[in-house]
Amino acid sequence: MSGRIPDQFIDELLARTDITDVVSSRVTLKKTGQNYSALCPFHNEKTPSFSLNPNKQFYYCFGCGAGGNAISFVMEHDHLDFVEAIEVLAKDAGLEVPKEKGAPDRYEQNAELLKRLTESAHFFQSQLTQSQFKKKATDYLASERGLSGQIAKVYGLGFAPPGWDNLLKAIGKRAEQQEQLLHGGMLIEKKDQQGQYYDRFRDRIMFPIRDSRGRVIAFGGRAFGDEKPKYLNSPETAVFNKSHELYGLFEAKQNTQNLDNIIVVEGYMDVIVLAQYGITNAVATLGTSVNSQHIRKLFKLVNKITLCFDGDKAGRAAAIRGLEASLPVMQDGKQVRFLFLPDGEDPDSLVRQEGQDAFQARLEDANSLANVLFEHARNQVTLDHEEGDAEFARNAMSLIQQIPNDITYRSVLLKQLSKESGIEKETLNQVAIPTKRSSYTEAARNQQNEPSQHAYSNEIQADQRNDLSYSTDHYDDYPHPQAEYDDYAVAPIDHSYGSEFGGGSRKKSGFNKKSGFGSNNKNNYKNNYINKEFDTPKLPQAPKPLSAIEHAILCLVLHPNVAKSIDVPDPLINSSDEATQTLSTVWRYFNKHPDHNAGHFIFNKKNTDVGNRVLHLLNHGDAHTKEKIVNATQEISDLISALERNLGTDNSTQRLKSKGSDYIKSEDGKQDYRAMVEHLRQQKLKK
Repeated sequence: MSGRIPDQFIDELLARTDITDVVSSRVTLKKTGQNYSALCPFHNEKTPSFSLNPNKQFYYCFGCGAGGNAISFVMEHDHLDFVEAIEVLAKDAGLEVPKEKGAPDRYEQNAELLKRLTESAHFFQSQLTQSQFKKKATDYLASERGLSGQIAKVYGLGFAPPGWDNLLKAIGKRAEQQEQLLHGGMLIEKKDQQGQYYDRFRDRIMFPIRDSRGRVIAFGGRAFGDEKPKYLNSPETAVFNKSHELYGLFEAKQNTQNLDNIIVVEGYMDVIVLAQYGITNAVATLGTSVNSQHIRKLFKLVNKITLCFDGDKAGRAAAIRGLEASLPVMQDGKQVRFLFLPDGEDPDSLVRQEGQDAFQARLEDANSLANVLFEHARNQVTLDHEEGDAEFARNAMSLIQQIPNDITYRSVLLKQLSKESGIEKETLNQVAIPTKRSSYTEAARNQQNEPSQHAYSNEIQADQRNDLSYSTDHYDDYPHPQAEYDDYAVAPIDHSYGSEFGGGSRKKSGFNKKSGFGSNNKNNYKNNYINKEFDTPKLPQAPKPLSAIEHAILCLVLHPNVAKSIDVPDPLINSSDEATQTLSTVWRYFNKHPDHNAGHFIFNKKNTDVGNRVLHLLNHGDAHTKEKIVNATQEISDLISALERNLGTDNSTQRLKSKGSDYIKSEDGKQDYRAMVEHLRQQKLKK
């Protein structure tokens, strides 16, 4: 291979690669909370000390200190050099490694496109406070939809004001910027006027669509009144494939503790309103039905998926499409459930009426996949008596056969079908049911090992999620139409959404449920839902609380964009303290590489003391909390200021000690001591 592999290609490769898939194909993993654990493949051990974090896409062994990303794992495990590991992962991802200098500039082009989309998000948010039409937007968000400022900030809501060229004038001043905005779906070229553009989104509330790493890849825009279309989405682009993405998935991962169940709903507002009511684990499809790609993607994150549908005819038809999408990608240990809402209700309206507890009770009592499958098979029966039983069996088998043969759940369904139809299981197994293969089944099997044409080429640049603090100042002086909007400056929500759904009364809805398999007895559900064996990782005891400087390091690693806006004073930079030196190293690194993230830092500092210390911090329990702070700049600045003051105190104390006990007892020593105490008192008063 001639030439250096472009950094953009490596970024895309890491974005296209799920480290869970890479490691699980080589090591037996066990789910432990949000992470996975295993016996470390890099040293001999009897108790698992190897931990894999699927959200942060890195691994770490508490026993031997091995750690890194997917590339380093393949290098270490398969005994390959860097280029060889890249080639292995690229082959799995369906990518071709560039073999010539400057080979495909597609990576650079997409990186610029992502920048334009991020700038667009910032522009739309700024219009909530700067546009002459801002009251229209804030009245709609607060008064009509009842959204708090806090939740609007979490989801980065914005406003595209009326007019044909607001965005174009703001960030499309140069020809190349206009071209990028056009390719990103933000502009439309005027008919018969080549090179002349206008804004796609006008007079709409804007919902930024983020990928699983938090980068803006597209937008949805909602009209204020009855204008058509009510919702307008970005077209598919080089960085956005709507059949792959799920709205709110990034936020669900960030704001839900112990995420083990995801609710799939139909609309952006459903996701946001549920989150406002404390149900932070909802996502929405992007104008498409639930497909096998969605199910497979979610199964990589959670063991349980709840598909939520309206209770009308259209909702039940959508449920069957969801059923067909789920069957070919079912896995042992995974679960798909179906929640049907009362006619005329959606999650947005229902949770407002009933509240969090009642809605969670509905979730807890959702229909099992088996109930939906067998009920659908019964509804298709047109014959009576024994012939009807046979037809029911054929209908059910046409669905069950879509489940992979090696999945235990398929055998469980066959056993239940035998019980309900009166036909022996062996007979059912021998009958080949001619069936019209659903498009989901074919697509799922065809795509099992084949990348999409778009191939997630959006995942190019380093993780820019920290750039998506969305200039939160735009929210702080929001012209709030009601007192509730005073909390726009509040930090992101951190509802402690646990593994169990809450209780509460509710109205019965959904299919008629049969006893036996798939029974929705709440006690049985809780026993199945909460696997106590997996609740606590079998790792060494919890680490001690973080020190102030460790908090600062962790904040900076999780919010690297802050590095360019803060200064680390010389006394800290020149300190010989190990932890302080780590802070300085992290700060200098992200100043030099502002578009890099924690994964890049760990990879670049692999097998160094600094890299290992940062890995330890990323695995600390406080990492989840620090990742969600809103005003990272202020928090890190405060921590550094406190460290500088403490360093001054330590230096003063050290100088006194260095002069010996006789000096300290002398009048001069006592005077120095009193001066130091007075200095500390004055410093405290200033605080």
